[in-house]
Amino acid sequence: MNRIYRVWALIGFMVGALPWCTVGASAAPEPSVFQRAKPGYQWSFPRDHGPHNEFQTEWWYYTGHLYREGAEPFRDPPAYGFQLTFFRRAETPRDGARSEYLAHAAITDIATGVTTFSSRKGGALLGAAGANPTTLEVWSGDWLAELIGETHLLRFTPARGGSSSVRLLGSSRASPWLQGEEGFSRKGTCDTCASHYYSIPRIHISGEVRGEQGLTPVTGLAWMDHEFMSNTLAPDQVGWDWMGLMLKDGRNVTVFRLRGADGSTSYASASIQRGGESSTVRGEQVTLTPGHVWVSPTTSARYPLEWRVQIPSHGIDLVVKARVKGCEIGEGGSELEPRYWEGPVAAEGETAVGYLEMTGYAGKIRL
Repeated sequence: MNRIYRVWALIGFMVGALPWCTVGASAAPEPSVFQRAKPGYQWSFPRDHGPHNEFQTEWWYYTGHLYREGAEPFRDPPAYGFQLTFFRRAETPRDGARSEYLAHAAITDIATGVTTFSSRKGGALLGAAGANPTTLEVWSGDWLAELIGETHLLRFTPARGGSSSVRLLGSSRASPWLQGEEGFSRKGTCDTCASHYYSIPRIHISGEVRGEQGLTPVTGLAWMDHEFMSNTLAPDQVGWDWMGLMLKDGRNVTVFRLRGADGSTSYASASIQRGGESSTVRGEQVTLTPGHVWVSPTTSARYPLEWRVQIPSHGIDLVVKARVKGCEIGEGGSELEPRYWEGPVAAEGETAVGYLEMTGYAGKIRL
């Protein structure tokens, strides 16, 4: 983001923080409730890469596999997995444009099994964190995710104190993949159980990872999600299991289930894409069966690290396993800042690679 834009953003936030001044008196009335995701949303890019302050919760999410020189996706195991996520949250519609931002960054060293994680929190009011309202550019301090033309620029430090850093450039000519029904992604049968959601899978990555062992040039594949919503989970849902998978045969698969308090599946859905074609299946057409469980030494949460993914109508029957066990991240313990599991996964023979996210095992979450 250029300096001029940052200055004007700061001025705008400062004016917005003065509701009793004469300028504020003539402004349009604040909404009394957040908007809810509904079918028929009219997408417009690059604007919809930016924030949607009329919704309560939003995130921009990148994950990927990074390979050393000479190694290739779908043939060799990666050297690292990474995650970079920016969350936006507002407690009331009046606060939408002055949201709080939380950023999470992690890198997993596949060889050592060590995941390094750090987080940042900052409010948009003073520009410490925020998002460009016209395109994909979201930041927290010097952490950044930005789209310049067809190039994704990612910059973050997954260890506190700056002892490591990750700088990546990604390229993708693909249009955003609208999940569910043209970007309306159902999360259950209740009226509010939905989000607006798109993905950009198979982003080709190049860059560098700098750590205690020095600088490592890397290439790889990444996945980007952007999702915004208000009050998405039903009262009886405690969390979810989600996977973004890139298959060797060229297909991309998003599959998830929402869980009830007893661990049963409350709602399940999958979207499958190849080229410009995509489809969505739900309910009994999607089966996610958990296997081997890892117990967190920090929270005692029991995370399944092996999943059988079955989507019979698309000929998909995969057993996906975590590359590393200890990928529980997060520093809070509340519903709004929960601990969760996030890490790289693969099917046997590298026939599918991706990321697995599991929430609600260390305590119920709230959206």
